[in-house]
Amino acid sequence: MMRRSIRTRLIVWTLALLLPLCSGAGWLLIQVFGDRLLHDIDVAVEEEAETVAELLAASVQPEAVTALVAQLAVETDWGPRKYVTVTRDGHLIAEAPPNAQVTLQSGKPSLRIIRYQSPDKAVSVLIGVPVGAALHAQQRLRSLLAVGIPLVLLLAGTSLWLVIGRALRPLENASRQLEHVAAETLSVRIPVEGPEDEVGRMVSVLNQMLDRLERAVEELRKFTADAAHELRTPLTVLRTGLEIALSRERPASEYRAALAEALEATERMGHLAADLLTLARLEAAGRPRTNTPVDVGAMLHELADAWVGTPALGNATLEVRAAADLHTMGDAGDLYRLLTNLIDNAVRHGANGKDYAGPRIVLSAHRTAGDIETTITDDGPGIAPHDLPRAFDRFHRGNGQCAGTPGTGLGLSIAQQIARTHGGRLAIANLDGGGCVVTVTLPAAG
Repeated sequence: MMRRSIRTRLIVWTLALLLPLCSGAGWLLIQVFGDRLLHDIDVAVEEEAETVAELLAASVQPEAVTALVAQLAVETDWGPRKYVTVTRDGHLIAEAPPNAQVTLQSGKPSLRIIRYQSPDKAVSVLIGVPVGAALHAQQRLRSLLAVGIPLVLLLAGTSLWLVIGRALRPLENASRQLEHVAAETLSVRIPVEGPEDEVGRMVSVLNQMLDRLERAVEELRKFTADAAHELRTPLTVLRTGLEIALSRERPASEYRAALAEALEATERMGHLAADLLTLARLEAAGRPRTNTPVDVGAMLHELADAWVGTPALGNATLEVRAAADLHTMGDAGDLYRLLTNLIDNAVRHGANGKDYAGPRIVLSAHRTAGDIETTITDDGPGIAPHDLPRAFDRFHRGNGQCAGTPGTGLGLSIAQQIARTHGGRLAIANLDGGGCVVTVTLPAAG
């Protein structure tokens, strides 16, 4: 199937609209022009016929009527001489030129005949005027329109071709440049010639899309490189331990130790793979898997009870300050994972650098306007200022006071993505007196 450009379709549609309009206007012009010429002739000749009839009604001399008829016949205001006949009670009393009555009765198509009868029907005046000049002018107008309308349409089509081509040139340039865009050339941007018109705005949107695509590809590359790096470490540990264990005969205790290290490395890879799959699922879905009411306050109490007595919590204390009936809409499993990651982060980093054995973590939730605001606060050393902007980056582990703890480096990234899929947001900040606070804001149910 032949491809037609936007320019061609616009010109075809425009000419298809102009053709009947021009044809209708030409036909109307011909009718109005021709009718106007004949109407003017009819009015003038009818006045002359009425004048002759009035003279006969005034009983003037026959010679005067004959002279008037002869004078009318030789007048050439409307072309060649006229044909005039005057009858009274059916009898011919004057005609000019001779045999005018025979000419009038011949029915020539080029002869315009005007009949006037006196009110008493006694006197009848017929004047025939040759209208060949008027008909010829009408025919010339038809010929001019027959040639002029196609020329106008041709000129309009050519002008539209040039104008539309000039308007669409940025799109053609954009299409040529976009044909060569690939993953390696995402830095290409399309020049914007007219930023205020529709084409310019569309080209600007294309450039913005290329910006987002370039950032997405760059993040994907970084994510792939970081994932490969994170997987390489446990794989190296696993391979090295197994190679050492197989290098020579060893006691059973050494084999058990090697297998324990291998199991630990395998579990680390399993956690990393699970976190990667979770993050990929959240980013692909863009919305919660289920949408049911979830009581954030009750979930905080449930999490605090689950953490109490665990080896990971140690001698740290968890304090819950949550009001009742703090419901949000979303997936309970994902929200549980979000809060678990934040509490785990606070537990692992809250006591880091402390010189006493009693770190405290406070879980609080309350309603603010139409949102549920949840905070997890620890009294640890906080996050190094240069690490704070990158706290939610994938695989980022700060080199400051919060560094040095185990983990996949995806906990805060997963928490942030869960908050986004639920229409909320996540923020992290250091406290003035020491410690760190993470704030989760989620839309309140209803």
